[in-house]
Amino acid sequence: MTTSIQLYLSENHHESPESLTDLANLHRNELISLFDETTSEYVGFVDRQLLADPIELNQLHDLELNADQAGIWLLPFRDSEPLITSLESLPPVAAALAMNPLQHAIVLLSKSAFLSLQEIPDSEELLWHALILLTQAGLKCELIDSSPLTRSGKAKQPFPELAPNHPGPERDWLLHLLRAYHPAQDLPFISSPSDATALKAGLFCIHDYLEESHQLSQSVEHQGLHHAGDYWHHIMHRREPDYSNAKYWSRAVGYHPLHDILPNAVQPLFDESQSKTVLNWKNRLLQNNRWSLNAFVDCCAECESSQDQELNGLARKIQWTEMQLLLQKTSLDAARG
Repeated sequence: MTTSIQLYLSENHHESPESLTDLANLHRNELISLFDETTSEYVGFVDRQLLADPIELNQLHDLELNADQAGIWLLPFRDSEPLITSLESLPPVAAALAMNPLQHAIVLLSKSAFLSLQEIPDSEELLWHALILLTQAGLKCELIDSSPLTRSGKAKQPFPELAPNHPGPERDWLLHLLRAYHPAQDLPFISSPSDATALKAGLFCIHDYLEESHQLSQSVEHQGLHHAGDYWHHIMHRREPDYSNAKYWSRAVGYHPLHDILPNAVQPLFDESQSKTVLNWKNRLLQNNRWSLNAFVDCCAECESSQDQELNGLARKIQWTEMQLLLQKTSLDAARG
């Protein structure tokens, strides 16, 4: 039987029976009203600016979703491989914390599951916050087996800065959830406690909480199946930026499986640019098809000194790929170490 879905977009669209001006700034009472007032089984959310062709939303009319299988369903964009691999590789709460799915997919939430939340927050990123709380409560998240959506070429995906400032108070809700995160309550089992600690360090690092990440990675230095804590320690210092210290910790890492995985993972990113500077770094970073942590440190240093926007944009995409893959590998090592 076809599932009934009430879809909300961030801009008015002629095919949408309802719309919102700004999904990112929903208030608690507004969100509760959306679920209270709908007669549909699911409420969906998508940023209209991300859609290349709104006609692709028509496939939602024919979906048959099993509420017993999952209360959260995601229909990703074609370029959302990090989201897909995150859901497949990370434990559920870590996957929910790792990235905001609203930047990578249409999100469908079960009405009954959402209204079962005992405490609904009022935060700057309310929908993402609610998704994390629902995942913590045991609600399953699944990918929709349907044609992926095409992302608009005008939509710029936000990537973390190479050398970020500490997040402001508008992100205190996320800091609270990260501090309260316990890998032992999320992973099916832990055979390497030091890698479980490194997993939490990685979540802090991805979201620019460098000092919090530092404390955890430093507590497990030279430990773990592949020294994941040392790798996160390296990334943390690279992002401070403290390039000489980052290179010290790259030596502590030694060999890591990402050295073999990253070249193929980031190769397509270089093909998006015609810049001679980017081409020069492609030759340095992908030399011998083995990733060099220190070469990427040098690349980030050049981004800082040269203020080359194209190189900086590339480096931020590489960093995002690196951190997401490392987070997934750290999780796997924690469970099998």
